[in-house]
Amino acid sequence: MSRTRAATMADVARLAGVSTATVSRVLSGTRAVDPAMAQRVTDAAGRLDYRINLLGRGLRRTSTSTVGLVLPDLRNPFFSALGQHLARAFADSEVDLLLFSADDSITTEVRGVRSFLGRQVDALVLIPVHEERSAEAVALAASSVRTVQLDRRVPGTAASYVGVSNRDGVALVHDHLAAAADLDAQPVTYVGAVPDSSSAHERLDAVRRWFGADVDCLLGDFSAAWGREAASRLLGDGAAAGTLVCAADVIAAGAVAHLLSAGHRVPDDFRVTGFDGVGAELTHPSLTTVRQPVEVMAAAIRDLVVSEEDASARWFEPTLVVGGTSPA
Repeated sequence: MSRTRAATMADVARLAGVSTATVSRVLSGTRAVDPAMAQRVTDAAGRLDYRINLLGRGLRRTSTSTVGLVLPDLRNPFFSALGQHLARAFADSEVDLLLFSADDSITTEVRGVRSFLGRQVDALVLIPVHEERSAEAVALAASSVRTVQLDRRVPGTAASYVGVSNRDGVALVHDHLAAAADLDAQPVTYVGAVPDSSSAHERLDAVRRWFGADVDCLLGDFSAAWGREAASRLLGDGAAAGTLVCAADVIAAGAVAHLLSAGHRVPDDFRVTGFDGVGAELTHPSLTTVRQPVEVMAAAIRDLVVSEEDASARWFEPTLVVGGTSPA
């Protein structure tokens, strides 16, 4: 349908069969709305190419000095750490960082992007919820403002990317364990996440490359609860010793907590490794983990946001931090 004027909130409301107040709540993210109704509103807004302008047309400026950050969730301490370091990267400028949690929902993720675009942010930083299904959110952002994907990515989009080599990170864990552990006495089990995000699938692929295609794998999500459940399953299957290579520090923290509460010794019975680099504050003994250089990554994002260069990818090398859960 061709239009001679820009779509209005009333147009979206009519197409979605809701009130304009409901449209405003959904697109601004100010109040919770029934998910089915919210989906009708976002679908209608997409069909009409409508973007709410919360600043008002009379207040539109060429720059608002704001950057939006869309996180998958706030439960994972690594995502919180990324937000903190990104805020510090912009601290010496006049740019304000605004944060939105998608709560692991594709619909909420799109709503967050639309809300930020309505606020006329100058740039968006996204950690996509899903490697494929987040394509709509990333493409919507990249079509409107400078957009940078962080840690996770949706391939084939017009957005920049900043992250580390997950393959190299897992290689660091493999080399450490090959030198420090008896993997016959403490066999490896990979405790990871279902590979629906780029970080989950790249780490799983790397584990199978470095530890063998037949390595035991337990796949859940990036949470401490899953780490506890995975450790419980392992013990329930009769394991009395082993090496848990975890896809994230938060998973490793849950696993360590359960092993210790069940009376097992870490690292004497079970070695545990993590990935991300926030594990030192999560476990006792301290966690052996792959550290992402978050300070450098945050500075790279700042540079991409303020630069005029085309979309690009910047990869950084991780390092291994050896702690008490798997000593050298």
